[in-house]
Amino acid sequence: MLITGIIGQDDKEKTAGLISSILQNSEKRISILDSKNLSSLNVKQVKSYLAELEKNNIDILILKVDLSDIKSEIYDFLRFDIIVFTDKADEISGHDNQLHMELMRKAFSLLNEKGIAIVNADDNNLSQFFQGIKHYIVTYGFNLKASITTSSIGDLVTKDNILCCLQRRIYTKNGTVIEPQEFKVKTDIEGVDPNNVLAAATFALINGIDLNEIKN
Repeated sequence: MLITGIIGQDDKEKTAGLISSILQNSEKRISILDSKNLSSLNVKQVKSYLAELEKNNIDILILKVDLSDIKSEIYDFLRFDIIVFTDKADEISGHDNQLHMELMRKAFSLLNEKGIAIVNADDNNLSQFFQGIKHYIVTYGFNLKASITTSSIGDLVTKDNILCCLQRRIYTKNGTVIEPQEFKVKTDIEGVDPNNVLAAATFALINGIDLNEIKN
């Protein structure tokens, strides 16, 4: 079972919803849980819960995590295969930049050795931070540095369709190469933020989902 952490504030809810919407027509079985529901459990109970999910053939567990909660005891043993960061540093309320970076370092320490981080390329505060990161990082956003972006402002084809562009080759979790291409993501969530769509689409691609093949 692949364990994913979606780390952020309000946007983690929307991103999780979009991932669920995109993957509902794939063969992946997913379970989405707020990590606060695990915080009251001890290590044995959490491990038992994860074992039960695997017993029920869940392919992907998605935990919605507040960055401020990343120091919770459950993360002393819990490790992620993928982490999706939905916020930019300048959008994190209640944290100064130094504290934000400390929490980010803690979050990255929770990635498995071959774990993948999905981050917003528009977060200029993270550019130096990434230089010391050994994990595979895939970026999304609205600049030329992003791996996945929208081709232009006009990509909001309709209110519920966004045309995404993979600007450079990326690798899936199992090592498959995905070459640059365009794909359309249809959403039915009111008030969706294109950033959340890009984050969710990136997650799907990393997990080997062909967005041009499934009805999403």
